[in-house]
Amino acid sequence: MSICDYNTKFKGVNSISQDLLLNILESNFKMFFDWAFLNIGAWFDATSTFYNNTSHNNLILVEDPSYEYGSVWQGIRKDWVWESGVSFNDHSPININGININNSFISNGFNIDYPLGRVILDDPVLESSNINLDYSYRYVQIYRATDTPWLSILQYSSYETNNADILQTDSGDWSIGGNHRIQLPCIIIEPLARSRSLPYEIGNNNLLIEQDIAFHILAENQNDRNKLLDILRLQQDMTIWLFDTNELAQNDEFPLDYNGSLKSNALNYPSIIEKYKWRKCFIKNVNLFDIDSVHTNLYRGFVKITTEIISE
Repeated sequence: MSICDYNTKFKGVNSISQDLLLNILESNFKMFFDWAFLNIGAWFDATSTFYNNTSHNNLILVEDPSYEYGSVWQGIRKDWVWESGVSFNDHSPININGININNSFISNGFNIDYPLGRVILDDPVLESSNINLDYSYRYVQIYRATDTPWLSILQYSSYETNNADILQTDSGDWSIGGNHRIQLPCIIIEPLARSRSLPYEIGNNNLLIEQDIAFHILAENQNDRNKLLDILRLQQDMTIWLFDTNELAQNDEFPLDYNGSLKSNALNYPSIIEKYKWRKCFIKNVNLFDIDSVHTNLYRGFVKITTEIISE
C-alpha cells in the first residue's frame, strides 16, 4: 500500500490491549530507576539487629479484605528487593529463603509480596504470633502515576521502629495496607501533556517523537530531596534502551507475578533489555522546577525531561 491509498485502520496499533508509548515509557523508567539505584547502594537490610528495643525484621499484622484475618503480615518498609546479581561495595541485597513464625523457620506455605513488603500465609496465625524475616528494602521507592490507587497517604517516619503507630494496629498509618501508603523518599513518574512528532526521513512514515516526562520527588528532608534532584539532573544526554512490554507480557516474563511474588528464573533488568530490546530513548532537556517545602517534614522537587524516540 502506498502512502496515498485510503486507510481504514489505525497505523501502528495491533490491539486495544497493546501497550503504547506512554505506558512503555512509564514501565521502562520504573524498572531502570529500580535497577540503577541498587547499583549505587540504595537499599537497606532489615535484620534482627535491635534499634530502640525493636527488631527491624519483625512483621506487623495488617487487615486485608482479600485474605482471612491473620494471613497478611507487613514490614515497616515496603518495596522489598527481589533482584539478584547486584552488588555494591562487595555487598548484595538479602535473598529471602524463608520466614520465622514463633521461632520456627519455614520455607514454604506462604507468598512474598515484594512491592507491598508483606508476607501472605497460606494458613492464618494468631494476632499474638511473632513473625520475622531478614529482607532488604529500597531506599528510594519508584511509583508510576497510572498505578497510584485512588486513596494514598504519605507515611512519615517509616524508618522509626519505635513509632507508636506500630503498636496500634487498629489505627494509624500501620493499619493501612502497603498499596495505599507512599513512603519517602520517592519518585513518581508521570508523562506530561507535551509532545511533538516530526518527520524522521523521506520515503517512510517514521516519526521522531519527543515526549516530556515529569519526575515528582517527595522526601522528608532537604538532603534526600536535593540528592535525588542532582541524580536525575546528571542523566542529561543519556541514552537508554527501552524494552517491549507487550512481548514481555505475552511471554509471561515479567519478573513479578500478579500477587507481587517472584517468578522462578526471573529476569533482571539487564536481561530483559537484552532479550526484549525495542527502541532507543534519548534523554534531553533535563530541567528542575518547584523546589520547595510545604512544611518541615515534606520537601518537594519537580524534574521535567524530554525523551526522544524514533517510531517505526
